Amino acid sequence: MIYEVRQETFLAGGEGSIARLPLTKMGLPSSVSKWDHFALAGRMFCLGETTVGTLIAASAADAGGNVLTAPTIRFTVPTGTTVFPRELNVAFGAMGGTINEISIIANNANSYTSGGTAAAPVNVRTDSDAPATAVTNAYIAAGSAIIEAGLTTPRHLFKASHPVAFAAGAGGDQIWNVDKVWEDLIPIVGPASFLIYIGAATTAPTFLYSMRWVEIDTVSAIA
Repeated sequence: MIYEVRQETFLAGGEGSIARLPLTKMGLPSSVSKWDHFALAGRMFCLGETTVGTLIAASAADAGGNVLTAPTIRFTVPTGTTVFPRELNVAFGAMGGTINEISIIANNANSYTSGGTAAAPVNVRTDSDAPATAVTNAYIAAGSAIIEAGLTTPRHLFKASHPVAFAAGAGGDQIWNVDKVWEDLIPIVGPASFLIYIGAATTAPTFLYSMRWVEIDTVSAIA
């Protein structure tokens, strides 16, 4: 099967070029998923706590839970780049508050103002030829609060809440781990902001986290 590119296609070429269906060495259609293709092409990135296994304090507690101008983790998607979120994993260490919330939001502007501790996204590929991330303003509110401008038109991508308080090391039903995986391609087209809120009433929770996403040039993603 042969396709003609009408704009510009990821891994295929520019306008008017011919793109063939990806095949294995045996000539059979490739069966790897779109996410596998992105990872092998060096387009998938990840982020987690700087010191592995060291709990992080979430954003300051607020009676209403999350505060939209104070995200816990964030990055900016620049113009010309499109991000597809893949996974967020959060493992909580302690929850003193009785309302504990996670919200994932995409905002259609670079709404970062100031604050936060710089985070360092890396390519999931471990070789030296793997591309560097295109996202900017990657911060986590660990030791320094992030100040975000008012959101213009937020896109709500995920919500979770847990009403039970527990101490670090508690077991049984008190444990709360969140693993959100996106199978569909959710296009966050720059300029935009990707925002994760982890908050609570009365006492901020502590947590570990890991996240993955894909970055490609917008010209290859949007018709």
